[in-house]
Amino acid sequence: MLRKSGSYNVYIGDVALDEYYRADRWPGTADKEEVETLPAVPGGMIANAACVSAALGQDTLFWTVMNSGAISRLLLADLEKQGIDTSMSVVDDSLPDSKTMIFLVNGEHTILIPILHVERIFLSEEQVEVLKHARFIYSTCGVLSTLRFKGKAWQEFAPEIRACGARVVVDYDVDYERNGDETRFRNVDIGFFNETGFDSVRGSRSYEEQAARLHDLGMGLVVVTLGADGCVLYKEGEETIRVSARKVPVVDVTGAGDTFCSSFISVVDEMGLKEAAEFATAAASICVSTMGARGGAVPKSRVLEEMKKEL
Repeated sequence: MLRKSGSYNVYIGDVALDEYYRADRWPGTADKEEVETLPAVPGGMIANAACVSAALGQDTLFWTVMNSGAISRLLLADLEKQGIDTSMSVVDDSLPDSKTMIFLVNGEHTILIPILHVERIFLSEEQVEVLKHARFIYSTCGVLSTLRFKGKAWQEFAPEIRACGARVVVDYDVDYERNGDETRFRNVDIGFFNETGFDSVRGSRSYEEQAARLHDLGMGLVVVTLGADGCVLYKEGEETIRVSARKVPVVDVTGAGDTFCSSFISVVDEMGLKEAAEFATAAASICVSTMGARGGAVPKSRVLEEMKKEL
């Protein structure tokens, strides 16, 4: 399918079946705790973000690597039903089923992610051409590090893709890479961190000092989500922007970050940084008030209604 250059977003990464459990406490080492089994639902950080993009009316492509089993077929069919193009995903039957275990304890969530051992994703010329003409390429640093094209690693061929106008967006989340390798911050236009992730990379630096460090590495915009304290945006050469969180009853915080990030890039060109952050904050508040990681995948009109309410 031919698409106009700059008219679509490409999401590269995980889709998983989220298995939910609820417990009264988180057990310690060599401990036990009974858990209540809740219904499993489709999830995965990047797939969640792609669903938000599609719900907001964006032309959305999603690429992943997974086996051809029943769970994989269910997950991809669910994405296609939401208007997401998954046709360039890759099948590898050596991989296990993609699942995530989510434990809800005292209003927070702990996520256990089984390692799928996807070490390399080899891109075709057709896929690279699609990337070159995307509006945004949205992924994680871990997934990007697996991409290969004609023997080159992502950091080697990313400049060519960005030179064609595509902007790279990375959700660092809690920065579970934590490997000290700062090359993962290069060739990134927008970097999203949650508070835990930003603290893990900044060390003894202040927020402002760490943002400046990331700008020096080439990251134009740094966005840090702070949970109940809202978010803060650092744009190179511009004043810091702070946006307050919205106070809503919290049911499940899973997917709130995915909702925020994807909502932000979906409207930032239209609204500008501050209003886009307010829009993303409103979308995230819708997400946390419902069960499931994709509660924030709602039409734009629904988010605009939420923005009209008092904080």
